[in-house]
Amino acid sequence: MTNTVPGLSQAFEKLSGGDVDGAVAVLLAVPDASAALNGFDQLCKQAYRDLKNVSAMTAIAWEAIGFGLKCANASEDAESVRRHKSRVRAIAYNAGANCWPGWGDPVEITAGDIAEGIKLAERNDELVKVLGLGGKEIGGSFWLLGALQMAAGQTSAAIAHFMAAQKAFHDAGLPVHEGMARGYAALAHQTLPGTDSDGARPLTAILGSLRAMDSREAQFFAEQLVTADRIFSSR
Repeated sequence: MTNTVPGLSQAFEKLSGGDVDGAVAVLLAVPDASAALNGFDQLCKQAYRDLKNVSAMTAIAWEAIGFGLKCANASEDAESVRRHKSRVRAIAYNAGANCWPGWGDPVEITAGDIAEGIKLAERNDELVKVLGLGGKEIGGSFWLLGALQMAAGQTSAAIAHFMAAQKAFHDAGLPVHEGMARGYAALAHQTLPGTDSDGARPLTAILGSLRAMDSREAQFFAEQLVTADRIFSSR
């Protein structure tokens, strides 16, 4: 395991043994705030990828968010404030995304994990607005909220966020992402009672449109939609 942050290996060892507080303490002892946040970010990814432990990942993410915002509030220059908040936003987004069961990864995700994911997505959304981000970031924020709400059975709210994501991507001139958001809106419609056949036709058409695009990202989105459709259809 590559160790790019002082103490990361020790923190991972503690986390592997179930000692979340000990892992956090190791990273909080790193003297450089940016390096510590980098360590938190990597540890979140290791909790998901290597330990397949979503609850440990979210626990580390919230510690990282609290630490990063504390560092931002203590910073005396605008550049440091923005850097810390930007890193916190990325951690919140990535951890929230890993609480979504639609990726098809071999990780068990509970209803409680999804609820934590929604909270992380809401924190990401707050920071996107605080930082004045637009385009891909605001569209991604709406998509993540919609994806987790769909997983939680909050279908109407999910559809509204997918449609908001579609508009944000359209306004930013991102047709591939716009098509992806349209696909998730169709997928969410399929989960509504009595509307599955209505939703299937537009989803099939959207998949065809994405696959016709000369874009690797479009192909990835199409395949991910197929995976999500399979997962949510079987729930």
